[in-house]
Amino acid sequence: MDIKAILGIIGLVITLGGMMVTVGGVLNRVEVLEARSAPNIKPIVADIAINKAEIAVLNAKVNEIKQRNSNPLGQ
Repeated sequence: MDIKAILGIIGLVITLGGMMVTVGGVLNRVEVLEARSAPNIKPIVADIAINKAEIAVLNAKVNEIKQRNSNPLGQ
């Protein structure tokens, strides 16, 4: 065997080792992400429902004010 073949084999081994380290890092990150639990969004959903109800009330009040202002006899 000549020196080029030996260096080529060493290069392949180093490349494969680097790939294995990279794959191990990615798998470690995936395991960390899978271990996390989803946040509790029930309070946010409740806040959204309250906000929707408040918006409906405000829209009704705005429409009432518009109707009062659009009546020429009421002015």
